[in-house]
Amino acid sequence: MSRTRTPPPHAARNAEGNEPEKRRAILHAAVRVFAEKGYHGCRIADVARAANVAYGLVYHYFRNKEELLESVFAEQWTILINAIRAIDEGPGTAADKVAAIFGFVFDVYKAAPAAVRVLILEVTRTPQGLRAGSTRETFDRAVHLVADVVRQGQQAGELRAELDPVIAAAGLLGALELAMTGMVIGIVPAGDEAAVDRVKGEVVELVCGGLRRR
Repeated sequence: MSRTRTPPPHAARNAEGNEPEKRRAILHAAVRVFAEKGYHGCRIADVARAANVAYGLVYHYFRNKEELLESVFAEQWTILINAIRAIDEGPGTAADKVAAIFGFVFDVYKAAPAAVRVLILEVTRTPQGLRAGSTRETFDRAVHLVADVVRQGQQAGELRAELDPVIAAAGLLGALELAMTGMVIGIVPAGDEAAVDRVKGEVVELVCGGLRRR
């Protein structure tokens, strides 16, 4: 497992807390290029061309292609963690919150399939798969946020009390990941939004059905 690295000064956020526009454009271009060519099949020059920036500017923000991929992972994991946290802190039953978490990820797939494709495929193809932004600590945070949702449901008498919340949370996230993987590699039909919504509905019903108090 890769150790978490402190971001280099040239990759730091600016005084207002926002990433420079060029850096953000490079990250978004990298997602498209990685999704199209694969991490190993693309070059920094391909990313620069897609971002419409000078070749050398990519190296101003990122030391190499590996750091660029790690930054893509970090950005996407941050988005997911923040979404789970917001759903956890919001209103609704535990089943509502589980459905909302799944709904968020499926909506991301519909809006930005390239980003999901990179996360699903490149993290398994790249040496030391769990990298910066998707370290054990980040995964631990996601699991425990979802476990908190399960506990809320157990305390409310909505979900099965005998379930271990952490195991249940890991199972929920595992089901979500495999559903995404199936769509990305074409095993699960997801050619249009209606098909994606059908997959989401069936997966949510399966996982919530297993959690509900009998």
